[in-house]
Amino acid sequence: MINYITNYITEYLSAYQPQIENGFQSFVVVSLIFSALNVLFGYKLKKLWAVLLGVGIGFLGGFILGDSIWQSANAGLIAGIALAVIIGALAFFIYKVGIFILCTSSAFSFFYVLFGSIDNEALTLALSAVAALAVGVAAIIFLRPFIIITTAISGGFGFSQALFTLFPAAVDPGSTFLGLSWPVLAVGVLTAVIGIVVQLLTTKKRKN
Repeated sequence: MINYITNYITEYLSAYQPQIENGFQSFVVVSLIFSALNVLFGYKLKKLWAVLLGVGIGFLGGFILGDSIWQSANAGLIAGIALAVIIGALAFFIYKVGIFILCTSSAFSFFYVLFGSIDNEALTLALSAVAALAVGVAAIIFLRPFIIITTAISGGFGFSQALFTLFPAAVDPGSTFLGLSWPVLAVGVLTAVIGIVVQLLTTKKRKN
């Protein structure tokens, strides 16, 4: 499934390769900023992240579905916008749906990288999905601590990967653990721990 989506996007965007390459560094910088915000303010911005993720997932899924069924980019665009509005609205108006989307998506991206060293994509995908669903369900039950932990960890590793994408010379490609280079892993863990501590100290436990 991941391969299908990746190949589909790559093939569709191949005509725009020069523009994509020119804008890649800007994208990485934006990713760095968003990851840092997620690390430090994940709990406070939980509703915003949930809506943005819902919109993004809805648009991507709707576009691929519409374009695949009707063989038309315009149909894909319409389907993408429609599904983005629906899932985004669900995430905004039904609070726990948004939290589930936020934590499950963040956890899936983390576990997919964590299990990336397994030489079997189907198994990697299955393990990541099961672990992410477990985190999503747990987040509904234990709301505040799970949102803080999930956003800090996913944001921390996203920040680390974006940072070392901008400065690749600092990474030793031959030294890895769980599919991550030691500098990426070290900065990711340190940033995540800082994020958890900061969020616990700057947010109050209250009924949601």
